[in-house]
Amino acid sequence: MIRPAMAAVTGAAGLLVLTGAGTLLSGQVSPSEETRLLREAAALESRGDFEGAEGALRRLLQASPTSSGGLFAMERVLRARGVPRALLPLVDDFLENDPSAAGVRYLKLRVLSELDSLGALEGEAEEWFRADPGAVGPYREVARVYERAFGSGRALELLRQGRRASGDPSALGLEIGDLLAGMGDELGAAEEWARAVDDAGSQGRAVSRRIQGLSGDRAAAGARLVEALASGGSRGRRRAAVEIALDLGLEERALGLSREVAAGLEERQRANFLSEVARRAEEAGMSALARWALAELGHTAASPGERRQFDIRLVDVFLAAGDTVDALQAQRRVASSFTPGSVDRRRAMARVVTLEASRGDGEAVVALLDRFRGEYPEAPELDDLGATVARALHRAGDPDAAAEALSGIDGPRSSIERAYLLLDRGMVREAAQSLLIAVSGLAPSAATDVIQLAGLLGRVTPESGEVLAVAGVLSHRGDGAGAARTILAAVEGLPPEEQASVLAEGARMAERGGDLTGAAGLRHRILDEHPDAGEVGDAAMELARYRASRPDGVRDAIEILETLIMERPNAAVVPGARRMLERLRREVGS
Repeated sequence: MIRPAMAAVTGAAGLLVLTGAGTLLSGQVSPSEETRLLREAAALESRGDFEGAEGALRRLLQASPTSSGGLFAMERVLRARGVPRALLPLVDDFLENDPSAAGVRYLKLRVLSELDSLGALEGEAEEWFRADPGAVGPYREVARVYERAFGSGRALELLRQGRRASGDPSALGLEIGDLLAGMGDELGAAEEWARAVDDAGSQGRAVSRRIQGLSGDRAAAGARLVEALASGGSRGRRRAAVEIALDLGLEERALGLSREVAAGLEERQRANFLSEVARRAEEAGMSALARWALAELGHTAASPGERRQFDIRLVDVFLAAGDTVDALQAQRRVASSFTPGSVDRRRAMARVVTLEASRGDGEAVVALLDRFRGEYPEAPELDDLGATVARALHRAGDPDAAAEALSGIDGPRSSIERAYLLLDRGMVREAAQSLLIAVSGLAPSAATDVIQLAGLLGRVTPESGEVLAVAGVLSHRGDGAGAARTILAAVEGLPPEEQASVLAEGARMAERGGDLTGAAGLRHRILDEHPDAGEVGDAAMELARYRASRPDGVRDAIEILETLIMERPNAAVVPGARRMLERLRREVGS
């Protein structure tokens, strides 16, 4: 029988129920008939015919009160009609036939809360608790509704009641922690979240996400959580503590906990654990932890090949931490693990030479290079290695040893190093020739700068060439600021027709040497003092890029580009200048 509350809102739909086909009134409905009625209701709902949709759904629920699809579709339709209260009798019919339907009980609680029927809400909640004593699920769902209806404090009280009812001191830890975090007690939340992680480490990921999502003192709460998991807990909880420490960047604590966990694991489990710790540490840039984990894996490697894989990773970890000495040792182990004369050994030894060059020990690196040349006289790496060693020796102030290192080696990079050694000796024309020899073996992107410098050295006066030589050597040694100062100090004494070209090359030298500010200053000089020079277009573009990269420089960049486009509309760089100008204007909204 239809209840009065239901009949009040059915209208024509109620008549359809009462006069419907016998198959529906019989209390039975086939799956195909249920599907048909759901589709009919959905079609009517999509056309805005909510009354018709309600009628179709009532026919379904009259015959099959426990159709969850029908009930939740009815919720949507009745809300659209503005009569959600009419859903309650249908929910009661459902629960009368299936009292264990948690989703439907939650639906009823939600509707009662929205209708502000708080007394009925509390009664329904108590009925649910009695129906499933000791279960935490009802408390979890009811607490969600109570938080909206009565506030966080009442919901927290209910969750703690559920914990007591369950007899499990860790029950509902996630939910209690979430409420505490929302109430501003983040340390209390961390302790509750720690309770939620069981002895197997389950829920560790969920807890970590919660800690990372805190808006307050995340570090303190994270440290509290890690300590709660680590102190006197199971191995699974300590492993969860390691993972959370890694997530939070607590490298020192993660290292200590990893040592404890690894010590209690069997060989295979230990290897898997260390591999995961090493991977996570490498990704997070925790060099000390990664070094320890990889070293431990290396000590237990079953073969030289297995040890090699860990050493290869160790090299990168050491270099990321700026530890060239240990990186070199690990790379030596990598090289020695390969068969003498093999391609792999040759490549590994080449990296040994490169790492040794970065240490600055001239005698050691020369000896290594000589040994490599003896073992692999035709190695394709010789050009790069010779150039690397020569550059290191040149930077260390030993140009003679640098020249000796290049003896007998031919290639684009070695030719470039010879050119800078020649520039250091003031042999400008010879240096230009050596640069041109290198061009054919360089990639186009690298060849451009070399061609520009070689061409300029070949056409300027000896005075300008000498200034460029000094600045070029400084830039090549990594002293971009020194290169910029050299150009600025000397440019006014150079022939006027060469000053713009020298300033432009000086800017490129400063940039290659790492002094972007100095490069910008030189380009400003071109625009201010040589407005008719051919170098103005490129100088303006590069200066605009530099200014646009600064927080307060976008409007300056716009002004530079506008001036360039207005004064040199036919310059080759203008199309690019227009595109940059449009982008910058969009950024500032002008």
